[in-house]
Amino acid sequence: MILAGLGADVIKVERIDGGDDARQMGPHLGQWAAVFVPLNRGKRSIAVDVSKPAGRDLILRLAGTCDVFIENFRGGKMNALGLDEATVRAHNPEIIYASLSAFGSRGPDALKPGYEALAQGRSGIISVTGAGPDSPPVRAGVSIVDMSSGMWMAIGVLSALFERQKSGHGQRVDNSLLETGVMLMFNHLLGTQFSGVNPVPQGNSYPSFGPYGAFETADGRMMIGVSNDRMFKRLATALDHPEWISDPRFATNVLRVKNRNELDGELQKLFREKPTAHWTALFDAHNIPVSPIQNAEQVLNDPQVAAIGQMESIALPGYENRSVKVPRLPVSLSRTKPDVLGPPPTLGEHGLEILKEAGYDEAEIAQLVESGICKLP
Repeated sequence: MILAGLGADVIKVERIDGGDDARQMGPHLGQWAAVFVPLNRGKRSIAVDVSKPAGRDLILRLAGTCDVFIENFRGGKMNALGLDEATVRAHNPEIIYASLSAFGSRGPDALKPGYEALAQGRSGIISVTGAGPDSPPVRAGVSIVDMSSGMWMAIGVLSALFERQKSGHGQRVDNSLLETGVMLMFNHLLGTQFSGVNPVPQGNSYPSFGPYGAFETADGRMMIGVSNDRMFKRLATALDHPEWISDPRFATNVLRVKNRNELDGELQKLFREKPTAHWTALFDAHNIPVSPIQNAEQVLNDPQVAAIGQMESIALPGYENRSVKVPRLPVSLSRTKPDVLGPPPTLGEHGLEILKEAGYDEAEIAQLVESGICKLP
């Protein structure tokens, strides 16, 4: 999705029998799955049975015309299919061969399958996620490891393409969910080495400074973040509690972290007295970081989200009279604006044009369809 948004022509190779598993991950609007739609905008789809020799040959023929080959099968699968790096590179020596796995390309667990939640567990993310120290393990509510791995893969691919301009050589790009998860845990991993203590779930607070967290208001909840003593002085002044500035429990960030429960209790009593809008306006006026805690519907209607153009409307095939909003790439370039990607492809939607571009004639295409190697719409 990232590469497509930045202008690449992305050919998505799918299974003949149902295609990408994400097509089945609801909720659905007709044939369209909420997971599949945003991640597959702007791609072209071809349905191929890569387990058969003719399917393998088709992929190698396509790879000969491409700059990048990306796969995310479990370890060893590409060798079994005859689509390993050496074989692909024999058809295109300068290609960037990118491999995204669960646990990495080497080591004792390289061949194991894995998913987002497993990576969150293995990397320790689940151990620090939850309502508090006694909370049971909780998976982060969004697929942060999957999404971050995609970003690292895109960064690696772009770096390899840039290096190829200088050297003329292609190279391999590797990433795994485990590596990404471990990277996301960087502060906790260093903190454990410094303190000798394993971190525990902190709920909505942050172990390094305070007050920082979620608080109830008269009509909802909000997050505040105070990261230094200067900001705390502004907070105390805004709340008409100047005595907190010199209070021996709260005078410094170290003390506020140590006495977090007492300070949070004082704040919570105040915040329940008035609605979220009152507090956000007050804190905005005093330059104190604050945000309402919004649900998905509120995010879709957020005026700031609209102002930065974060959502784009697309019409899904079959539902042309009902547009849906999907997030655009969260990056803006002043001269080369990321593409508006449009709708995702139906299964095998672009198969015919992709085959023709690869040099297949009509008789060869008909043979591929008849033999079950390709499925055309």
